[in-house]
Amino acid sequence: MFAPRSIAVVGASRDRKKVGSMLLSNLLAAGFDGSISVVNPGADEVQGLPSYPSLTAIEGDVDLAVVAVPAAAVKEVLLDAERKKVPAAVVISAGFREEGSEGRRHEEGLMEVVRRSGMRVVGPNCFGIMDSASRMNATFTSLWPGTGNIALLSQSGAVGSTVLDWMLKMRLGISRFASLGNKMDVDEADMLRLLAEDEGTKVVAAYIEGLERGGPFLEAAAETSAVKPVLVLKSGRSESGAKAASSHTGSMTGSDSVYEAAFEKANVIRVDDLDSLFDAINIFSRMPVIAADGIAIISNAGGLGVMAADACSEEGIALAQLSRDTMEALEEQMPDIASSLNPIDLRGDASADMFVKAIETVSGDPAVNGIVLLSAPVDTVDLDAVAEAAVGAYDGSMPVTVSFPGGSDCDRSLEAVRKGGLPDFPSPERAVRAMAAMLRYRQSLDGEDPHPAPRVEGRREEAKEVLRRALDEGRDSLSEEEGKLILRAYGVPVPDEGSAETCSEALEVAEAIGYPVVMKIVSADILHKTDIGGVIVGIDDAEAVREAFSLLMERARRAFPQAKVEGVSVQRMVRGEEVIVSMVRDETFGPVLSYGMGGVFVEILKEVSQRVLPLTMQEVDGLIRSNKAYQLLSGARGRPPADVGSLTDIVVRVAGIAADLEEIQELEINPVMVGRMKEGSWAVDALVTLRRTDE
Repeated sequence: MFAPRSIAVVGASRDRKKVGSMLLSNLLAAGFDGSISVVNPGADEVQGLPSYPSLTAIEGDVDLAVVAVPAAAVKEVLLDAERKKVPAAVVISAGFREEGSEGRRHEEGLMEVVRRSGMRVVGPNCFGIMDSASRMNATFTSLWPGTGNIALLSQSGAVGSTVLDWMLKMRLGISRFASLGNKMDVDEADMLRLLAEDEGTKVVAAYIEGLERGGPFLEAAAETSAVKPVLVLKSGRSESGAKAASSHTGSMTGSDSVYEAAFEKANVIRVDDLDSLFDAINIFSRMPVIAADGIAIISNAGGLGVMAADACSEEGIALAQLSRDTMEALEEQMPDIASSLNPIDLRGDASADMFVKAIETVSGDPAVNGIVLLSAPVDTVDLDAVAEAAVGAYDGSMPVTVSFPGGSDCDRSLEAVRKGGLPDFPSPERAVRAMAAMLRYRQSLDGEDPHPAPRVEGRREEAKEVLRRALDEGRDSLSEEEGKLILRAYGVPVPDEGSAETCSEALEVAEAIGYPVVMKIVSADILHKTDIGGVIVGIDDAEAVREAFSLLMERARRAFPQAKVEGVSVQRMVRGEEVIVSMVRDETFGPVLSYGMGGVFVEILKEVSQRVLPLTMQEVDGLIRSNKAYQLLSGARGRPPADVGSLTDIVVRVAGIAADLEEIQELEINPVMVGRMKEGSWAVDALVTLRRTDE
């Protein structure tokens, strides 16, 4: 598809305003080095090329068919391609899944041909593809950036065109481009596997609206990011894109937070907007990856230096601590320097030679791994000379970012910077953010841990029987007691407990367990018991048991008159810090584990972090340390340290449940009570919702 020797454009006509004709014009203008054929039964020739009535009428092989005909005619074209044994096609035509159920049926008809023939297809409803090595511009835009090292993937043709136009302005070239459209066949995972092995691609940038094959994407993205950066702009961040769920964490784990966790798992660099995508492409395509933390800021304007320093603090990238030798060398070479501290202030009338001396001097400091170069457009500075000096002084040993913030006075100077191969940015903050994105990529590479979390061998059949019984009864959730049976089957510690239908039975259970105890309402129809006061703690004698039983029954009747109340659960009361551990099965990426502050705080503070399964032990440890719950566990403000090791074990076991039991849609343990060091942790509640796997 991306290295064809022969291309057939199906649907090109003499009307230059038609999409097919634009495609043909762009192929010719880019200088495609293979043969081009035209398929149009209503014309003898188009744009100087002979026209054929069908693909099958073309003499010789066709490697790639580019299809731009009305939607109703596309299937017949693909059938001709199958007869002709065309291995690849790009379907530009719209009018399929994006237009509703009827269009979806048409698209399924295309897929029948694709599956049967083994043909690979980009589209339909796409913008086209490019390959700079073969000078192929099979799109309907004349924006041709030329040869470069950037591969661009876009679900939206308009966004792809926007990035291509920016690349032209910035003097950046393309290696390969694909507008994927409806992704009927070829998707991001396929493209990433191709680009991982493409020697002409240094950085991959992608605009994504949604993924359907989450698992293959994660595998391909992880493989690719191990050898080159993968940048993703994912739209649809708002809560309106999230699906409702039964559990607390399910309701907070909307589609965007799951995508965030998935990208982190695959070491994908997610950017928030087009400007950030532009900036990341700019630095990664032009510069070597930063070796470690620590940058130097060189400026002829103190204010710009302060802005850059503030941005370093916000982005989590450190200002390098310059050595005494470096500062003395700066002061010796430039006696009138305003400051040799980092940020380095060269004064408002600094010459180009001073910039060169500063760059060469700080580059030799072992604490410096990147340089941010800033200059203001003032009359006391020859900005063109500064630009040329910066380009001349750059030795390729570390990344350098340049910012000459301003207007037209900076344009000529910035053009010299771009021609010289340095990345420039409209503001000091964006120059720093680009460097910070590069540092995050470096740290993700350095922090990789290939060791998976240990496999949990639970009593799988015992747990399966609990799930089968509930599903056979037509239920979509388990009772707390059934949920705890699942937990026990996988070795998750649960406090001693018993169930009681009457007050006298509750007394017997409490006496057998020993005070203090906790009493909870038992009903499969009441998922969140704390919301109705359905949990009473600190019950320490028989009279308190009687009062609690009566109160729980009354609260259940008042809040849920139609609920089937089976009685109460009486369990040993354990003490510790409350956290939440849960799993939600995402439609795109599969099981997602969540962790955070538990009890009532989970909804109030929404302090929850996610990881996509399967997990490495590094990911388990990172999950537990990722939010404020860890401050409570690690002994904040004089608290005794908690038993984090036993909590880690519970997280691993919940991951094992998720891997084994596909019938579970959501599993929430809120709270997990984490005891003091070496005391252990316990699951004191269990909410389980189900999904059918046999339909």
